[in-house]
This record gives sequence, C-alpha cells and structure tokens, in this order.
Amino acid sequence: MIKEQENEVIEKDYFHDLQEIKEAIRTNQNKAMVVVNSAMIMTYYEIGTIINKRKTWGSKYIKNLANDLKEYGKGYSERNLQRMVFFSKTFKKYEICAPSWGTNSLENII
Repeated sequence: MIKEQENEVIEKDYFHDLQEIKEAIRTNQNKAMVVVNSAMIMTYYEIGTIINKRKTWGSKYIKNLANDLKEYGKGYSERNLQRMVFFSKTFKKYEICAPSWGTNSLENII
C-alpha cells in the first residue's frame, strides 16, 4: 500500500515536471524565433542597402551576387536580392529597428 502511494506521488511529480519542461521548451523556442527573425530582417535590410549603393553596376551585378551567394541557400536568389533592395529603399533603418508597443525589446526576450 505504501509503495503504491509512493509510486503515485513519483508519477504525479514526474508528469508535473514534464509539463513544466515542455512549457519551458515551447516558450524559449518562440523567443528564439523572434530573435532570429529580427536578425534576418536586419540582414536583408543591410544587404539591400549595400546593393543599392552599387546600382550603377547594372543588372549583372545582382545576378553575379546571387550566383556567388548560393552557398548560403536559396534565400539569396536574384529576385530576392532585388526585393532586399526594394525593402531598403522603402523603409528607413529606424522604422525597422524600433519595436512596436506590443513587442518586447531584445533584452526582455532573452
């Protein structure tokens, strides 16, 4: 009888701990996604700004960049690089960097 009660307590504690661990994983995975997404947006903006400085180089410039950036994945295709240029022309850096009222700052996320 006592052994059964001990097993029930251990099992109950185990499932409680398991739920806490799962919640910690979910919460921190979401925080990590926010940080990574923010970093990628800033990277795209920076790339667009760099390319925009060289706009007189012609269309082969972007095509060559896309070819040379293939090692970093499909996200740096000629079309995507053109979108990054458009993105950097459309927004000012402070517009992308400034968190909205509903968004946690990086310090609060980590």
